[in-house]
Amino acid sequence: MLVVCYGIAKSGSTLAYELVRGVLMSAGHSQKKFAHHALKPRGRGNHMASVRPADLESLIEALGDERILAAKTHQCFEDADFRRMEELQHQRKLQVFTSYRDPRDMCLSLIDHGARSREAGRPGFSRVHDLSRAVEVIERAIPKFAKWSSLRGSLRLYFETVAFEPDAAIDVIEAGLGVVCDRKKAKRHAFEKAFTQRNKAQKTRHEEELSATEKEAMLDAFGPFIERVCRSKDDSWFGEFRSQMLAGSDSRQIRVL
Repeated sequence: MLVVCYGIAKSGSTLAYELVRGVLMSAGHSQKKFAHHALKPRGRGNHMASVRPADLESLIEALGDERILAAKTHQCFEDADFRRMEELQHQRKLQVFTSYRDPRDMCLSLIDHGARSREAGRPGFSRVHDLSRAVEVIERAIPKFAKWSSLRGSLRLYFETVAFEPDAAIDVIEAGLGVVCDRKKAKRHAFEKAFTQRNKAQKTRHEEELSATEKEAMLDAFGPFIERVCRSKDDSWFGEFRSQMLAGSDSRQIRVL
């Protein structure tokens, strides 16, 4: 089985991926680098080079029936491939985990990342100088998150659950993968051994760091997503998106916020 871990940038996606890896490793499934054209040859862990269904199917075949391999990505598949991705998941050849976070905290984390990138002379998010630019980045990412997350059978990992209630996250991961892990080892890997790009690792940092005017602007931008996805964990939000995808709508035109 191939396990694809998709996350919005600064949603705790690396931490979620490493927790999935930790669960699998402690359950006896090697997560060593795997050589395949669908995977990037460099970097920490296994990262997807392509998420085209044909490439995923080739990788799944190469893995065989016994191996379970987790791979991380920020890429998204084409709208036309939605049904095929669902088929792969229904057949238990693929399991998708998606990570997400309150958009207000993602925006603040993006600004921090941008400042560090500029100081180090690196390109990653270096153009994110302020809140308005961060909002643009997250607005573009949410439809991709919605596509991965609305595939029937996808499992979602909320940042604050993974970071602060990891046993609850492990419950979801174990059930989704059909494994039983050594929880101490899984958590030690994710929180002590792995590289996870932690920023401030704080809950609801927006409550202290945003002004009243900024808070109002963020609710204008992300209000429905914050209420339905982050607070209420409303599955119908994803069901509505899925219905539109199956109807052949263009994901770029679907109002998801």
